[in-house]
Amino acid sequence: MSRAAADNPPAQPPSAMSVAAAIRLAWACWLVLLVLPFFVFLYVLWTLGNSEAPTHSPQGEYWFKAAMLYLLLVVPASFFWRGRVFKAYWSGQPVSPANYLSGMLAVWIALALGGILSLLGCLADKHLLPSLLPALVAFMFFVTLWPSGRAMVGTVGDQHDPAVYEEPR
Repeated sequence: MSRAAADNPPAQPPSAMSVAAAIRLAWACWLVLLVLPFFVFLYVLWTLGNSEAPTHSPQGEYWFKAAMLYLLLVVPASFFWRGRVFKAYWSGQPVSPANYLSGMLAVWIALALGGILSLLGCLADKHLLPSLLPALVAFMFFVTLWPSGRAMVGTVGDQHDPAVYEEPR
């Protein structure tokens, strides 16, 4: 082995993500997923505001039903996925930063896509209602799920002792 190889040990794999890095990345992702549907909404308003004599199209009803079905199926599935990923939390242990990000991103992406799908229904129907309603529901759920990171820090109690158990955010 040469002296240069002995002086430069092989690169170590990167260590696990820190809690601070995970919360910064979570806030960045949450803000992007908050702003993206907002710009789609502005585009829908601009497009529908400049159109002449809007008429209902039969596709609008299908888009509305598709958005509602998506919100009824995919969003609860994303919450179940988050519960699966946050499994350590239910036993009183902190969640790893990588698991926190994957669990929360699953929920945030499901809600953001549901809102965008609903807004695309507004464009297809050339009317804001009824397709705007699922987008509003998705937005209201999304806004309440800002990244707190509480599931990553410290122990959270025991699920068998209601005095110290706390639901994850």
